[in-house]
Amino acid sequence: MKNELHYGTIHLYILEFVGERGFEVAVKTLETERLILRDWTLEDIGCQVYDEKVIRYLISVKNNYAVVLKENGMVIGTIGLNEDADDNPDTRNVGIRMLEQYRNRGLMSEAIECVIHNANNITKTLSYLCMVEDKRSQHIAEKFGFQFVKTFYKVQKAASDEPKDFYYYKLEL
Repeated sequence: MKNELHYGTIHLYILEFVGERGFEVAVKTLETERLILRDWTLEDIGCQVYDEKVIRYLISVKNNYAVVLKENGMVIGTIGLNEDADDNPDTRNVGIRMLEQYRNRGLMSEAIECVIHNANNITKTLSYLCMVEDKRSQHIAEKFGFQFVKTFYKVQKAASDEPKDFYYYKLEL
């Protein structure tokens, strides 16, 4: 099924497929004043955001946007709607990453606002996870109305990783 939403100059194209967890989403294009949020492509290999292996994975899962700066076409970050960290199948986790040299310009806030505004076609609840010591990410969560829910303690993505504590936030759309 193909759905199309319009919000000013923002366009969202969504393809939904029945999958193991109910649906998979392929986001096509969102546009803001300074950014284009689009699917990752093979042409993005070599950008500084991720290595080739991660980019190939993002192309296959179709749940993360490449954040592209309109002024030069450069991929400067990513924002995704991923599986919820608390394993709630009706909640999508907003994951973000931006190259250091593009931070503190309001670009990620612009991308997050756009995704939040359009996410209600995908889910009614968003979550946001950030490390306890990451005050910048906590500020972003609170700025967009995410409410603190709980702390995940001693999380390890791999057995070799150092355990870290994460704050978990939710936003009802």
